[in-house]
Amino acid sequence: MAGKYQASTRFNAEQRYTYKVNLAQIIKERYSFVESDIGMKLLIFVDAILYLPDDLHEKFMKEIFRIFKEEGVDMAQAEKTKEVITFGELFERWKKEAREEGIKEGIKEGIKEGIKEGIKEGREKGREEGIKEGLNKGIMEGQLIEKRKIAIKMINSGLDINLIISLTGLSADEIRSLKEQN
Repeated sequence: MAGKYQASTRFNAEQRYTYKVNLAQIIKERYSFVESDIGMKLLIFVDAILYLPDDLHEKFMKEIFRIFKEEGVDMAQAEKTKEVITFGELFERWKKEAREEGIKEGIKEGIKEGIKEGIKEGREKGREEGIKEGLNKGIMEGQLIEKRKIAIKMINSGLDINLIISLTGLSADEIRSLKEQN
């Protein structure tokens, strides 16, 4: 279509401008500039085939800015530049900016996922360590209770306190306290 329009508008730059804007709109509607290079390559091709004089090229670029604002493309950077840029150069810039933005978003999401995974792993490890620690404390308390029961039986059997201490590992104060309780 670009070649056909070039041939038919050889002496009418205004009509070529209109065709070029229409082709850009069609390409924008049919191809994603983020997901594929096809749309951008088509626009570069159309830009090269349908050459415009400087005044119409500037008008065309303003129209392109309007068309592609719908896509959420930040045109401020391109508008700030004073050099004349081709349509292809503009899209190369947009593509690079989109890639950089994608990388930044990817890093942010990666950090969020990393934190979530870290918290999850931390909880799992903490839970495992807590269970181990709880079991160890439970075993130790159970052993202490059993030692006290044995010590009470020994006291009730009339064994010597020093013998009870050496057999149970309990302190003299603990044995005296058990003796007073019974």
